[in-house]
Amino acid sequence: MPPATVRPPYQHLHKAHLKPDNQNEHESRDASTMKNILIAEVIGTYFLALIIGLCALPPGAGDFTPLAVTIGLAALVYACGHISKAHFNPATTITYFSAGDLPGKAVLPYMIAIFISAILAAWTLPLLYPEALAELVPIELEMGKTLLAECLFTFILMWVILNVAIAHKNLGNGFYGIAIGAIVGAGAYAVGPISFAAFNPAITLFLCIAGFIPWSAFPLYCLVQALAAVAAGLLFRVMRLANPS
Repeated sequence: MPPATVRPPYQHLHKAHLKPDNQNEHESRDASTMKNILIAEVIGTYFLALIIGLCALPPGAGDFTPLAVTIGLAALVYACGHISKAHFNPATTITYFSAGDLPGKAVLPYMIAIFISAILAAWTLPLLYPEALAELVPIELEMGKTLLAECLFTFILMWVILNVAIAHKNLGNGFYGIAIGAIVGAGAYAVGPISFAAFNPAITLFLCIAGFIPWSAFPLYCLVQALAAVAAGLLFRVMRLANPS
């Protein structure tokens, strides 16, 4: 996501050979960088989930909900991408790791921050629309269609993210936020009536807590979303799109 001239936000979190007198400085820089990353992820994930929930609840945005999510997500990606690469989604963390772009020690902190943010957003909804939540009925799911929809559109979301954020030929582009927001919005229009268009384990958790989808679907959603993320990351890595050499 950042321009080619900007160092990726977690680049120096990778293991490195350090001289003893530089060790403390390196560790301090790592801690400061990770703190900023997690703050950005908390803010971005929280407001993404809140936008989805508030737009989906009546009176909300109705048929314009996917458009509102597209615009909101694009803005959040541009705001936070230079700090944390704007994951806002454990599947994104998984796909970056699978593509070889994220060090293993950063995976768990990202996921904890993202899931906590989704929970906080779910707890905020009753403060704003208690009456609408009280009348909310979970969507009825045909599990075969639902899981297929989540798998396909999580995969294509991850594929778009990888190719606009870290693909060698797209480095320094200014359209990454628009592209990511657009594929989420397109997916929401395409399969929203089938699966509620989560494409994200943290948003799935948010939707379960709020009552949009039944809790019984949560582990299956997360499983197919994670598998799709791994598949996209490994394919991207095999194709050497980040580093052709």
